[in-house]
Amino acid sequence: MRSLLVLLLFIPSFCLGLTFKNGEQVGSYKGIGWPTIEKHGLDAGKDWSQSIDTEFSRLGESSHKFEFRALDCKDFDCERGKFKGSFGRTEAYINTKEKGENWYAWSFYIDDSKLTYTSDSNDELINNHTIQFGQMKLSYENEVFPHCRDNGSENVFIFQYKKKFKGLAFSRAHCTKKTVVETHETATVIPENILFNQWHDVIIHASWGNDGFLKLYINGDLKYVEEGFITNIYSYNGKSYGPSFRYGIYQNNAPKSFNGKITAWYDGIARAKKCTDKNFSELLNDLGYSCDSIADYDNQVIKPTFIQYKD
Repeated sequence: MRSLLVLLLFIPSFCLGLTFKNGEQVGSYKGIGWPTIEKHGLDAGKDWSQSIDTEFSRLGESSHKFEFRALDCKDFDCERGKFKGSFGRTEAYINTKEKGENWYAWSFYIDDSKLTYTSDSNDELINNHTIQFGQMKLSYENEVFPHCRDNGSENVFIFQYKKKFKGLAFSRAHCTKKTVVETHETATVIPENILFNQWHDVIIHASWGNDGFLKLYINGDLKYVEEGFITNIYSYNGKSYGPSFRYGIYQNNAPKSFNGKITAWYDGIARAKKCTDKNFSELLNDLGYSCDSIADYDNQVIKPTFIQYKD
């Protein structure tokens, strides 16, 4: 069963549905329970930016590989920051509007061997070099709730790395329908000494909405729990909106001394209404977990304290 599942998920001839337009590869990398996965419009679009790696994966067949090199950027990203290339990305997104209760899973591997800076690097600038490895994001929230624009965020959560975080951090931010903007200080969920050059598995159980919950598991261990307000429920131009998933490599505030590259692989990207749904539960089994085995093992669950910024 595992070999058949992996075959259907990750062999490029089944999953990519590739077409070509003006010489550029377009199409999707398909996971479990997701519709078409697309290249983000601001992806740097280099020959090395995105590819299917048939020689390296978490599940034994192939993975979605991203490579970001210093100064890679496109269009609007190139205009941001203090110099061209301070902001940039190679990123994929799944254009859904998540709602209700769902389960999510994905695995990632980050190679930091070329995450280098010139010898005259400024430690303070390096500490503020942010690299993101996945997020849930809302669209048009700031159009519907203009008060959110200055102090709020359309990001539901972000996985990001900075030297000063000492690992991969999970950042939550939200703006309510009313006039209160709240945010949670970033919390490290994978320490730096074990973050790089090995596979990590993410499982999320979420109920999106004004009265929901968010549970984050890293490598089968419960790391974060939040209950209550998770996301706004709203419509824009007659369409309802909920969070959508993005993954890859996104950077901001890179110092000019950054002269290397970051490489990341993603595998086993999945979504289900219930953990026990057949394809999702089989994926967890392939990863070495089960719906019953994921739990709090180290008694170090983060429960956020929110800070009110504006009435």
